[in-house]
Amino acid sequence: MLFLGVPGLPGVPGGLGITEGSVAPGSPGIHGGLAAQEPAARVPAASQDPAGWNSLRALELLERGRAARQRVQDDGTLESYQAMTEGHIYFFVDPEEGEQALIRVDQVAVELYWEAPDLVRQRIVGERAETRLPVRDFRYYLDRLTLVQYGFGDEIEVGQGMDVADVPHPLARPPAGDPAREIYDVRLGESVSLQLPGEPEPLRIHELQVRPRNPSRPGVLGSVFLSAADGQLVRMDLTFTPASYVDPRTDRIRVELDYGLWEGRYWLPNRQEIEVRREVPELDFGVGTIIRAVLRVGNYELNAPMPTFMRMSPPVTQAPADQRAAFSFRQGLFDAMERDDVGRVATRVDPRELQAEAVRLLRNRPPSGLSPVRFHLPDLSSLVQADRARGVTLGLGTSIRLGAMRRLRVRGGWSLGSERPVASVTVDGLRAGGWNIGLEGELHASGDLGARPAASGLVSTAGALFLGEDYRDPFRRSGGWLVVSRRLGDGASFGSGASVTSLTLRAGAEDHRSDVLAWTSAPWPAGGSERPFRPVRPIREGVFGSAGLRVAHRSEGMGAGTWGGAQGSRLELEGHGELLAWGQGMGVRVEAGMDLLRRPPDRRSEVRLALAGGTRGGDPLLQQERWIGGRGTVPGFPVRSQGGESWAVGTLEGARDLGTPWIRVRAGADAGWAGSSILVGARFGVGLVYDLLRVEGARGLSGEGAEWQLLFSVDPLWWNRL
Repeated sequence: MLFLGVPGLPGVPGGLGITEGSVAPGSPGIHGGLAAQEPAARVPAASQDPAGWNSLRALELLERGRAARQRVQDDGTLESYQAMTEGHIYFFVDPEEGEQALIRVDQVAVELYWEAPDLVRQRIVGERAETRLPVRDFRYYLDRLTLVQYGFGDEIEVGQGMDVADVPHPLARPPAGDPAREIYDVRLGESVSLQLPGEPEPLRIHELQVRPRNPSRPGVLGSVFLSAADGQLVRMDLTFTPASYVDPRTDRIRVELDYGLWEGRYWLPNRQEIEVRREVPELDFGVGTIIRAVLRVGNYELNAPMPTFMRMSPPVTQAPADQRAAFSFRQGLFDAMERDDVGRVATRVDPRELQAEAVRLLRNRPPSGLSPVRFHLPDLSSLVQADRARGVTLGLGTSIRLGAMRRLRVRGGWSLGSERPVASVTVDGLRAGGWNIGLEGELHASGDLGARPAASGLVSTAGALFLGEDYRDPFRRSGGWLVVSRRLGDGASFGSGASVTSLTLRAGAEDHRSDVLAWTSAPWPAGGSERPFRPVRPIREGVFGSAGLRVAHRSEGMGAGTWGGAQGSRLELEGHGELLAWGQGMGVRVEAGMDLLRRPPDRRSEVRLALAGGTRGGDPLLQQERWIGGRGTVPGFPVRSQGGESWAVGTLEGARDLGTPWIRVRAGADAGWAGSSILVGARFGVGLVYDLLRVEGARGLSGEGAEWQLLFSVDPLWWNRL
């Protein structure tokens, strides 16, 4: 079924959201289908002041929308209709940057009935779910499973009043009908003009931007789209002021409602999306969770009478559990993930862009419902960490919102073994001309000479405490940097998929110092036998001016055949360079990598090919050498046993669930080169509990120091949080 595809409206993904499921071409009585259309014609907005708020034309359109909202939906010819709603509800982990991780996906089917003048009934007839990460069982609020009617009531509620409550609707009359008590400012945005087949006059749709006059009170901000002819509601794309949020965990909520045009006069529900993002209210961990419910309506039957048993039923009912489980869905449980942009990065809107738009409408007020002051942990290991150079390090931080978008994060701690303080400070949320600007500072931070990260902080701490190995080659680094970044080609087309490129520039001054052993052996060796640590490698000490450049490209859904299309292919390319300058010279390091992943939407199997390499130039600096071997590079060899000025590593691995997400078989082959040494190894093992925990046996096949190893690790997706 086709709908009005209207590209180009600012801030609207895919245009007017008039996409799929509203007008069936060739259906009796339907106005020919609206797929054939002329390009959208821009209609300039009139304004009486430089900002355009509350102009005469905007207020007139607002009144037409309010008048249409008070009228009965039909004109005497539409007495009733039936339709079927199908959709997905996604619950996933949402880091500030990077890949999202699906926790659970639900699929629902709901019969929709309407009868004039305003009788609405919905019956849940299909429901199924699957978890991809451990989570307790729970039930969603009804508006995640069923359609919101009439664009909400005069007071908007989300989550049955547990997410948002008592928010005045922008198309509701002001209190007591008194214009002096008007709650919202309005402004004309861009408009579109569509030429429909067989119609002499084009269909015009106007965007009306809204914001609360008092940003400190409950209210909406965003856009409503109205038919110019009669003021009927065509689309809503709204978020809310922080005062609207009931749950203290709420960061933001977004609601998107689309309506489709039937028979040239009836705007009926077409698509609904509700997205709720939450974080721990007391803790800034740099990650939250999102519930995104995406429902689509189709199979309309106009003037089909409502069954008597439905007329006598409550507004929402459900079929027996066995019937819901046996429902025959038109799509698979995971088939809509890419279309709904779940787990993707290339088509994901930059959260900072969303925040900047909300800040603008809120007149430089913070748009988040979270507390402005919270504890801050960059990762779990920043609370307690252990390594051979510093012993046990304890730390804690705080996060303070300085303004509408600026945020200060400070962390301090103490290393018990080296008896030195550690600290870090960052300021982000600064923006200039599309660039994101941040300031960073560190005191006695731990650098690493490894070609790749070898383990998460939590696993490395366990290795240092019990196994005599912390999987790092550390040195001390202190300094301050200016960091600027931006996304390029956001969501650009790449074959059958999408791609995004990011650019990061970094400049500052830093002081490097060699570390020494704080522990000579593991303090609590497993099995009771003493396990000595590797020595700490020296570096060139001094104060350096530093500059860095990083370019990262990610393509999703690209390619053809089994490696492309809608089956979850992903390609990541990354290149970065570092320059360190001091009074007597300059050292340069250049590195690049590729990561190609084939993983279907259900995540039950995957194949990955990863390549990386680098070299250094200029004056020799030991801290710009790279070391390979063992975890993270070529398992089956001693950790970081081979190093050199140039290096390369490669990994080919695959995994598949064994009929259950609790056990997954894994296998891989690894190779690496550093200096004159070539290492080749293989591994085989299992992933446990949705592949979160991994146990692998590795064997070096060729190269100095080849050995058997038993490796315990966690999914690399979570390393930055552990």
